[in-house]
Amino acid sequence: MLRASACVTSLLICFLCGALGMWGQSPQESQNKAFDFGTIGIEDEWQHTFQFENSGAQPLEIKDVQLTPPLVVTTMTPCVQPGKSGSVSVRLEKPRDKGEFRGAVAVNFRNEASKPLVFGVIGEIVPPIEFDPFPMFFVSTQRGQDKTASIEIISHEHETFEILRAEHTSSRFTTGVETLQPGRRYRLSLTLKGDGPAGRLDDTITLVTSSREHPFLEVQAHTKLNERVHTFPDSIDFGTISIDYLKAHPEMVESLANSLMVYQQGGKDFQISAGTDVPFLELSTSQANLKDRYEVRLAADSMR
Repeated sequence: MLRASACVTSLLICFLCGALGMWGQSPQESQNKAFDFGTIGIEDEWQHTFQFENSGAQPLEIKDVQLTPPLVVTTMTPCVQPGKSGSVSVRLEKPRDKGEFRGAVAVNFRNEASKPLVFGVIGEIVPPIEFDPFPMFFVSTQRGQDKTASIEIISHEHETFEILRAEHTSSRFTTGVETLQPGRRYRLSLTLKGDGPAGRLDDTITLVTSSREHPFLEVQAHTKLNERVHTFPDSIDFGTISIDYLKAHPEMVESLANSLMVYQQGGKDFQISAGTDVPFLELSTSQANLKDRYEVRLAADSMR
């Protein structure tokens, strides 16, 4: 049943994209153009009525209506007499995914000579508050160098709103709010300072707004301050390794190989040596062409 439903949905989309005009050539005429509902919110109510006319000599009896989810039929004209008009009303149900929506409403008739009518439905579904690109920062910099990143906050609420202030408890970075479109669009900037403790930290920025529905918005701030010499990644987790298993299956040793990079900011002839106190690991190093970094390769030795 699920497979059949997926096939029907795919078929309807194909009709919408490529065969809408062909299906419209039938005894009953319709305005077979895709209806664009524009931009609506994830929770907004939306419904539309499609009209069609029976220009044939026989009554048209609707057999069924196939729709792209989450469209559903609310009302329809079950039988349309010759020369009269009929209608099918549809509603966009919830839940619904944000993003571009392309759907179809296919009206099938009991009359074998009557082709289905296919109406297109297109538009964009948006959340009440949108973050572009995401409601989070990922900012990394070197010691002594400040770095700034920004995200945009767009309101699709019916009422305009303001971002009153940005609150956080970190001394690691500063924030600023810029108005791009009053009441609708704002830019939140984060500047990571090039001093302070090195390493990775996670913080929360709270935006205080004038919205009645969303008075507080949270943005995650993931920041990292690197020393002049640093590694990526910070650590490597091999998980649980069975030495006995590796001895019995030596072909699996290669799958455990891993590597990390060691960087020197601004280095021109960076040199390193690598060693380990882990008895079953073998290390090897190679310098990159830029001379400011090394790759350290880690491999398991099943014979130890």
